Amino acid sequence: MEDDNNEKRIKASLAANDISALDLIWNEYASDLLGYLVTIHGSRHVAEDTLQEVFVTIASKRAYVAAARNLKAYLFRLARNTALNRIKREARRREKLHQAANWLEIEASDAGGEDRSGLLAAALAQLPEKQRTVVVLKFFRDKTLGEIGDMLRISGNTAASRLRYGMEKLKHLLTEESP
Repeated sequence: MEDDNNEKRIKASLAANDISALDLIWNEYASDLLGYLVTIHGSRHVAEDTLQEVFVTIASKRAYVAAARNLKAYLFRLARNTALNRIKREARRREKLHQAANWLEIEASDAGGEDRSGLLAAALAQLPEKQRTVVVLKFFRDKTLGEIGDMLRISGNTAASRLRYGMEKLKHLLTEESP
């Protein structure tokens, strides 16, 4: 019976747009929600961060929370969805980092390709970073100069200049190193 009274009091505070409703929710449910989130994440630290996200959502969507038929079930569902979204975001972030780490890998096209790709990789490594980035994006990632400009937040003309200078330097480096 007391749980019903607490839920009604919390819903009334939320409906009245009273910010103290967050304190009431915290006092009533935070411990249980944290325990639930720890089981999902397997980490208290991550669970605490997720719980903070849950409360930010509650604060920004007070009217929806107030309209919930069963407040406790709604809060646990919100916590679960927030946790799963966080897990998905982290997986996407890890995948982007993995792709970024391998962005300069060059595939050999034939048996002698390993020697050439090694020379090319060595020459690319000697280019200034800005030129190297544009060259790799253009030739190894098939990006247009416009796309490169957008990605690097530079103009298409700047991307074209960096490509031209990078190609000139690569030509020079590769003709010096060729047997």
